[in-house]
Amino acid sequence: MKFLPLLAGLLLASPAAAQGTDPHTVLTLRGECQALAAGSEDLIDICAGEIMQVIYTDHRMELAIWTDSPSGRFLVFSGPATEDEAGLAQQIDLVIDGQDGSGNNNVDRAATGQCTLNGNPSEGPVQFTCEATDDAGNGYRFAFLTDGGVPENMLD
Repeated sequence: MKFLPLLAGLLLASPAAAQGTDPHTVLTLRGECQALAAGSEDLIDICAGEIMQVIYTDHRMELAIWTDSPSGRFLVFSGPATEDEAGLAQQIDLVIDGQDGSGNNNVDRAATGQCTLNGNPSEGPVQFTCEATDDAGNGYRFAFLTDGGVPENMLD
């Protein structure tokens, strides 16, 4: 995984980790970005086609979207997730805008919104769709279709 150095910093800086909750599942999925926007910025051209899904033991989920930006920019949608017959639904309460790959220059924004995951990544292609608005009124949008390959389990 090309973003492995960021993984440790992201896991340590997460709201769940701050509450002493351990990651239950950490998956890297590859596919195609269909939309990526932060505020007025359309980031689709720098979307790396790789995401990381972290589910914690308290059912909080973080969806990290990597970019090919030379600065190492990334976005994270964070909030509690529930499972249903279609897949997962995540209520977003925080958006993290990582300004560089160090994980030290993150802008955390309280937000409301939702991500949905339709399907099971271990059984073929799945669709991720996220929409959120932060407390300053900035909108965030993300859509991603996995390639159907087996997700890489980062905890193995």
